[in-house]
Amino acid sequence: MTFLAPWNLAWLGLLVPLGILYVLKRRRQERPVGSTLLWEQALRDLRAERPWKRLTPQVSLLLQALVIVAGSLALARPAGVGRAPRGARTVVVLDVSASMGARVDGERRLDRATAVARSIADALPPGGELMIVEASADPVVRSPFERDATALGRTLDAVQVRGARADLESAVALAADRLQGAPAGSRVVVLTDAALDGTLALDAGAVSVEVQRVGGEAANSAIVDADARARTDDPDRADLFARITHHGPSTADLYVTAHLVGQEAAIASRRVRIAPDTVESVLFTVDLPPDAAGRSPVVELSLAAADGSTDALPEDDRAVVPSPGRGKLPVFLVGTAPAAVERVVRADARVEVFRTSLARLAERDPDAPPLEGLFVYTGDVPAEAPAGDSVVIAPAGDRVFELEVGEETAAPQVLTWDEADPRLRFTSFRDVHLATLRPLVGPAARALVTTSGGSAIATIARSDGETTVLGFDPTRSDWPRQPSFVVFFRNLLERARERRAAGGVPPGTLGEPLRVPAPEGATVAVETPGGETLSAVSRGGLAVVPIPAEPGVFRARVEGGAERFALRSLLDAEESDLRPRLEVTRGGERATGALVEAEEHAESWPWVAGLLLVLLLAEVAWASRREAAA
Repeated sequence: MTFLAPWNLAWLGLLVPLGILYVLKRRRQERPVGSTLLWEQALRDLRAERPWKRLTPQVSLLLQALVIVAGSLALARPAGVGRAPRGARTVVVLDVSASMGARVDGERRLDRATAVARSIADALPPGGELMIVEASADPVVRSPFERDATALGRTLDAVQVRGARADLESAVALAADRLQGAPAGSRVVVLTDAALDGTLALDAGAVSVEVQRVGGEAANSAIVDADARARTDDPDRADLFARITHHGPSTADLYVTAHLVGQEAAIASRRVRIAPDTVESVLFTVDLPPDAAGRSPVVELSLAAADGSTDALPEDDRAVVPSPGRGKLPVFLVGTAPAAVERVVRADARVEVFRTSLARLAERDPDAPPLEGLFVYTGDVPAEAPAGDSVVIAPAGDRVFELEVGEETAAPQVLTWDEADPRLRFTSFRDVHLATLRPLVGPAARALVTTSGGSAIATIARSDGETTVLGFDPTRSDWPRQPSFVVFFRNLLERARERRAAGGVPPGTLGEPLRVPAPEGATVAVETPGGETLSAVSRGGLAVVPIPAEPGVFRARVEGGAERFALRSLLDAEESDLRPRLEVTRGGERATGALVEAEEHAESWPWVAGLLLVLLLAEVAWASRREAAA
């Protein structure tokens, strides 16, 4: 038996004075008498008598002793059977994948798992410690070894569901590594709903690993894929695609509805009947014109049961997709761009080209919405880089933002290029010959292509975008006649398009913290789809904002006025299947019975306290009976 408050067993010491009271003889009362002659014999007996008597069994003594024992045990909080020896360490691995957010009988699976973890923390052996590891795509130690149940409880309160699939094997390996050299009896406890495909190999050496399942089976319908594509016959019309699945014992009757984020009115809806474990595709053709500021809308697809009921995992019943207009990249050609560059840009069907100049950009109304897209400067450049992505070709001045431009050199030879950089994917500069080059110099730049005369192509990364600089005129080389020229500029366009469609925030999974580019020290405020406002301060040009596992549009406003957004949806068929499918193996063979139902470590003191109350009532009844008999 494990006692969570063993010091309260000291109350058992009350049994000693209780026994003394029952062996002491009754004290005689002194009264004045007329003569002691008649009391001489009694006085002799009194002087020879001892002050105590033999302890004889009595019902009242037994009841009172049982009251003390029961009260002491209740105060000591007995809790289950303690299997861990003194000083043993325990690592609790918590599955925080999206399926752990499913509700069964009104309780989330993750809440059930944290309750079990709390009971393990409360039942630690003397000198024992507990570590909490969060199992998501990458395992994270949320709490080092700790014996304070209050501190562990605060850590468990902060655990949130993440959208990424849980890598349980990596989490178990991390836990086993932290238990190297731990006292005998140390163990790893994995709390998971087992709703994932594949196997979990429990090959952690000498470390004991227990896998406990939380949450039962639950029916669920989900949106597992969504997309919006522009129609060729009308630029403001689009085709919305959605793939729906259902996991349950019977056919589901569902409504699939589409509406624009920020508007309540539906733009399309359809009723779908779907059999268990099947996938249905839904297609809508809708109008998605830009708003008054020329911004393309974001579309939200939602799933609802025809009878109005809710399923176990509402997070996969909503999905947000950008309008095809957001995938169409505005490209601003500032100055006279080389004809070869303009041809490549215009050949991209998902590009809108705008010719302009530095003078015209300077004349724009300061209150006008900022221009979003890719800026391509040829020759002259502004004093400050624009927000977002930009390209500079053959700069005319001595500086390009944070870069210095050197003196012109003739016929430099290409030496190296960074094949790992996404801008240079599928490109080669082996046969490229440059007529002239103005080398790019500066600590803020990273060289992509280097020559015997210095850096020919470099990139400047900023918190709000990046600039790619070419220190030469491509038309004064043989590069435009080679395939790598087209591929290079197409890579630039695709990179800028993806960043713009993502709202300026790197994409991530449901519940993954937002990484918002922002100036050093700037405060970033994020509004969640539910209306909650979160904030963080930028460090190193990036503000990391923890967000809830909630699908929808997260709007981020950077201190100083810059506004960005991020789209988050689950869209994971494996996470939407809430049935336990995990297979546990040991030594390459299936471990029968290794996956057991998790049980919260229940304390026994309420039962002992109930027994105490019964004994008190019995003592009162016995005392009342004796007085009535007297």
